[in-house]
Amino acid sequence: MKPAAKPERRGKAAGPALHDPYAEREARRYERPIASREAIIALLEERGELMTVEALARSLHLTLPQDFEALTRRLAAMLRDGQLIQNRRGGYGVASKLDLIRGSVIANAEGYGFLRPDEGGEDLYLSPAEMRKVLHGDRVLASVVGVDRRGRRQGSIVEVLDRRSPRLVGRVIEENGLVLVTPDDRRLHQDILITPGRERGARSGQIVVVEITDQPTVQRGPMGRILAVLGERLTPSLVVEMAIASHDLPHEWPATVLRDAADVEPEVSAAEIKGRVDLRSTPLVTIDGEDAKDFDDAVYAEPNADGFRLIVAIADVSHYVRPGSPLDEEAYNRATSVYFPGFVVPMLPETLSNGICSLNPKVDRLCMVCEMQVDGTGEVVRSKFYSAVMRSHARLTYDKVWRAIGLKDADARRELADVLPQLKHLHQLYKLFAKARQRRGAIDFESREVAFRLGAKGEVVQLGAYERNDAHKLIEECMIAANVEAAKYLQKKRIPAPYRVHAPPPASKYEDLLEFLREFKLTMPPIDQVTPGDFSALLKKVRKRPDASLIESVLLRSQSLAVYQAADPGHFGLGLESYTHFTSPIRRYPDLLVHRAIRYALGGGKPSAYEYSPSQMESLCLHCSNNERRADEAERDVDERYKCAWMEKHIGGEFEGIVSGVASFGLFVELTESKITGLVHISQLPNDYYHFDATRRLIAGERRGLKFRLGDAVRVQVLRASLEDRKIDFRLVPAK
Repeated sequence: MKPAAKPERRGKAAGPALHDPYAEREARRYERPIASREAIIALLEERGELMTVEALARSLHLTLPQDFEALTRRLAAMLRDGQLIQNRRGGYGVASKLDLIRGSVIANAEGYGFLRPDEGGEDLYLSPAEMRKVLHGDRVLASVVGVDRRGRRQGSIVEVLDRRSPRLVGRVIEENGLVLVTPDDRRLHQDILITPGRERGARSGQIVVVEITDQPTVQRGPMGRILAVLGERLTPSLVVEMAIASHDLPHEWPATVLRDAADVEPEVSAAEIKGRVDLRSTPLVTIDGEDAKDFDDAVYAEPNADGFRLIVAIADVSHYVRPGSPLDEEAYNRATSVYFPGFVVPMLPETLSNGICSLNPKVDRLCMVCEMQVDGTGEVVRSKFYSAVMRSHARLTYDKVWRAIGLKDADARRELADVLPQLKHLHQLYKLFAKARQRRGAIDFESREVAFRLGAKGEVVQLGAYERNDAHKLIEECMIAANVEAAKYLQKKRIPAPYRVHAPPPASKYEDLLEFLREFKLTMPPIDQVTPGDFSALLKKVRKRPDASLIESVLLRSQSLAVYQAADPGHFGLGLESYTHFTSPIRRYPDLLVHRAIRYALGGGKPSAYEYSPSQMESLCLHCSNNERRADEAERDVDERYKCAWMEKHIGGEFEGIVSGVASFGLFVELTESKITGLVHISQLPNDYYHFDATRRLIAGERRGLKFRLGDAVRVQVLRASLEDRKIDFRLVPAK
């Protein structure tokens, strides 16, 4: 259930039982309010004991059946969100007071797993026995039961809060008259037993979509039914469809949502403009990728006596998507758009995402604006937010802008003549921002992005890696500046909102990083002293080395995962004390929540009467973080398969690469140009007896003295590529 969803309206208000700081908000939202989540938690903490729903109702003076029912629903939602736990006798307690850890299960193909805590920090190790109770992606409450010999905290699952999506994709196998489905995702380490009569005609070897109907227990694995047969073999054209099914991405619009979207007027009316700042004559422009169809943000900069005036105008999605509407419910359900090569699963219907919400050129559009004054050092000295109407003066692309302002291409400059002065100002401002970024030590990862071009039948016809240029970076810096100001504004107004949080590296990852760096004669400070600037300094130091991309990728993998939280401890990677996401409300639900919070604050609303309480916002943040992770995994699955499809076309081809990993069974090699990684199995090395040195990350031959270590430049030949296994095998080409 969505934390902000409103239960059915009820008659007269129930009598107050205790001081509730959010009573005003509850009274505004419901005709018959009961105690808020915060008040229930406060009551349980004050009593210091587990309480049944009946005892809670008595303490809260809830005597009518409808009030008792409302309390029961609220407690169920708090159980689901991991705020409370219920024992076998029906007693409710505060999970945080019981030293229980709430988080998501991350499984390993070998059978064990980890609990990734919602609150951040070190993962909790889950043994294979514990993992039999759950599947990858489940959310659980766990307790710490010990520490293993490697120093890892070991956990025991106390309660499953929320099961992963019941749908998955796999291949049918038949054993001893039983029909099983082996999941495509290797982290789903248990086969699904298909209930007799629910095979849907699927044959052994076929790829199918299956739905789990009975969750796993300690005694048996999961059981389910087949929903659809996708085909006999995996082809490039099936890759995206398989990812959507495997990750259960919502991709069909409910009828209520389509009706809601159809009711939105396709043009901005005079009534909607009334009361807004008119920016239609200001030459705002959008700068995006070549294939972009939805335009969230537009920018304008002009020099003045104090530095630069910067306007960042963002699509006013909150004007069209109202809390509790079908559009809002579905946007929450999706939480983010998911981008695949040549295809997108959008958060909002196309009539909004590509239409009235998109800042298309030469048409009136509603927007939320962050206007900033930037001084000569690149620091924002003041800012303000307001709603406005704008008209984008040009739809520009990164490539075209870079050719005009970076490469000084004459044709590009002539084509962009009308907005060229504006682009020059933006580039000048970017240079100030870049210096400020360098001063605060923000980490600059320069790894190249891999892009695919697909043919008419969904096959991969081109693959290449591209580097970001100053056009990408100037937009990024303008967006970062607006995001920072939004975070500061909401903190000042104390309105509950999602913040984008990036914690310092976890201790275990950082220790692995230090061990890795020692092999390259590189050092970093101890974990309690490390700053973003230390990472930046190291990246700058190694940038000209042939193994720079390897070192950079390892540094990137050592970082914490960025998440959404209702508190704002800052963003380690960017070197910022406050940060949120304000600039992409068409494709990210947290940005839409930020817009709602800013609009509410601009209207003078009180925090206690806001639509969302702090605990509800925390639940929203967790939901958005989990859905973002789901989208990332789906996108990564597709990218990996498309890389395999591309390499299938190059079997027998030879490529330059660098050793990016060393294991007892062989070498992982990343190709220099395409950034595709494959395995050189130890059997494909020159004939010898090889010994693996885990500490020094190398394999050494016994007779011939050959050594292969991280960072070595090698030449490989493609032996095999499998879309289904997502594996690419190389053979080492001997040096001539």
